[in-house]
Amino acid sequence: MRARIAARLIGFVAFSAVAALGAAQPAGSAPDGFGTTDGNDLWIPASSFTGNAAWVEGPVFGYFYATAAGAFHAVLPLPQGAYLDSWTALYYDGSASDDISVGFSKWYDDTTASPAPGNAGLSGFTSSGSVGFASYEQTEGRTIDLREPSGPSVTRAEAADFYTFYVLLPDDPLVAFKGIRVFWHRQVSPAPATATFNDVPTTDTAFQYIEALAASGITAGCGGGNYCPDTPLTRRQMAVFLAKALGLHWPPF
Repeated sequence: MRARIAARLIGFVAFSAVAALGAAQPAGSAPDGFGTTDGNDLWIPASSFTGNAAWVEGPVFGYFYATAAGAFHAVLPLPQGAYLDSWTALYYDGSASDDISVGFSKWYDDTTASPAPGNAGLSGFTSSGSVGFASYEQTEGRTIDLREPSGPSVTRAEAADFYTFYVLLPDDPLVAFKGIRVFWHRQVSPAPATATFNDVPTTDTAFQYIEALAASGITAGCGGGNYCPDTPLTRRQMAVFLAKALGLHWPPF
């Protein structure tokens, strides 16, 4: 027992000696960023994870280790329809015998008379060996779908109530976790099979985008079942489009 404690203390000192390598990384862009360009960057630090065991921040700023073996979770705060490009986990493994596991899961719960909650692992990794400070990058290429999985056209395999990242840590201060860096972007809904407006057929180059406006309640067209795609837009109409699209709201002064 004393030999085990001594070995941990030696490793703990070595862990502290490389603190400069573990400088804090800045937070990424907020989930409400707009635009469909790739490259939105969201940082989920270890301090955002909660679990069935206690963990504390180690001598390297931002890295947490468990004081008892356990699992820790953090919800992925991306909106419906967002596209998850990839994620990168930052961790430290200075133990020759213990490892860290990090993964990505979706959770669902039937809205039937007999709910059957569950979850499914989507991706992840387990460290191996004493690698020191390291990172793991996982490509996802996945659309975030938060629809209730009990509808006639939606199955459990397609939708989730929410998504989480999870971390499994041993009772070992030489195995620590810093956080997940998420890369994502927004996307426009796929075009439907049939057209909503008489003057915007499925072959129109703007069909997908006009249908997205209609489906989200931003526009109902110009009347008579038409959209009038080539009619000039007034400043009044522009205000309605933008306010509805962005959900503009502010408290009274």
